Amino acid sequence: MKYLESLEGKIESTTEKKEVLEDIFSSSRSLSYSLSTSLQNHCDKMFDIWIQELNNNGLCKHERELFLHKIPYTAASGYKIDPLFKQPGIYLWGHDDIPRYIGKTEKSFKKRLFSRYIPRKDDTTYKSPTQCGISEILRDYYSKPELCDFKKKLESDAKNDKKMIKERIEEEQKITIQSYQRLYGALDFSKFEKESIWFAILPFEDTHKKFIDIFETLFIHSAQNYNNKRKYPELLNKGKMETDEG
Repeated sequence: MKYLESLEGKIESTTEKKEVLEDIFSSSRSLSYSLSTSLQNHCDKMFDIWIQELNNNGLCKHERELFLHKIPYTAASGYKIDPLFKQPGIYLWGHDDIPRYIGKTEKSFKKRLFSRYIPRKDDTTYKSPTQCGISEILRDYYSKPELCDFKKKLESDAKNDKKMIKERIEEEQKITIQSYQRLYGALDFSKFEKESIWFAILPFEDTHKKFIDIFETLFIHSAQNYNNKRKYPELLNKGKMETDEG
């Protein structure tokens, strides 16, 4: 896992590795508890390094800067031929310096990101726009108070409210929104200038993609811990949404 190892290399020392092992095997708690706690703490450190690198390096300027740089979704089509987009792995969405969502793909970043999130050419004219395409429609056609009200209703436990909002937007904009989760993410993105929204990728080699689910879960907790410490909004992953896709 050379990309994960590149993050680990910035935080680990021989002394630290020894201390981690001692903590695991000297703990009075069960081995499984000690291992899981140690792994989460380790991922918290890796996530902190990842977001620190992303914030320090800023937006991509050309293709060779792809890893450890933020990729503006508005410029993403210029990077999708990069070999890293052929790999599976974990991706992070954010705006400015704030993490918003952690996701994963076991196929390729290109397949996942350009089918679910990033607008195709003239995406807002498609019947089933991507998440960022929906956010552009919402930003253009609804006021901020309306968008906040939509988001609040989607976060409620009332199924009828969710259904009513989704159907209203679909009818007014003549589009099909494929899931509540996609609409929820689009509503969040619509609150920000589209130029401030970016994603970053953490590739996994094919031989290690069986571990992606585990690391996605760990990094979701790490990102939420990161946001909590800084009083940032909670991740979109934390929203209790009825959804038909991940």
